Amino acid sequence: MKRVLSLILAVGLALSLSACGDVLVDLDTPKSSELSAQYDFYPDSMNTIRADMQITPEQADDVFIALVSCGLDGKISTVSETDGVYKVRWGTNTLEVMMNDDGTISEISDGKDVLYPEYKQYNFLLDCDVKTSDVKSGSGDVIGQRAFVSVLKSQLAELTAENFAEFAETVVKDSGYNYFTIKCDDGTGIVFDGSDVTIPVYGTLDDDGRVTDTAGFITRGVDGSYTYEQAD
Repeated sequence: MKRVLSLILAVGLALSLSACGDVLVDLDTPKSSELSAQYDFYPDSMNTIRADMQITPEQADDVFIALVSCGLDGKISTVSETDGVYKVRWGTNTLEVMMNDDGTISEISDGKDVLYPEYKQYNFLLDCDVKTSDVKSGSGDVIGQRAFVSVLKSQLAELTAENFAEFAETVVKDSGYNYFTIKCDDGTGIVFDGSDVTIPVYGTLDDDGRVTDTAGFITRGVDGSYTYEQAD
């Protein structure tokens, strides 16, 4: 009788879990023992990943490891999917995971910066509003237009060379402006004279967004990368 009762209870538990949408996951994977010993939030988190992303336990292990490398440090509370992007939440934190069709990870981001498989800073310059103004001669005639974007100096200081190059190539190059300025809040900035992206100049700006005191030159190499050289 006790054995029959135990079976009934076991079946009832399984049905109740099924009704709640939970899934019993086999944690006996090649990496489960090591991960369980290292992270106390692994079993519950892995279970959520496996159930909500509908991947194998082994694939869930790989997702868990990748999430940890991107900052996961607590039990995952929810995983939701919208247009193929999974939002993984724990505490007040959220990471976005994109998966390939074979169940492997495409990339993980924090909403803007890509964190996995390799770090790629979000290019905030591409979101800046490009403003224009007339360029006038000494007699007051309009002889062209200038363009500029406004940024914080702290943002510019953290900008990667790759993102600077992307902005130069996709926004400044062949834009046709007499000059193009990246204008900082401290009165300094970078000027592409004639919208030429080969050697922009950095320094103190005047009211028209031109460099009056040159601090350095940003030279584009043959491979498209930029290097900075301080002015003498």
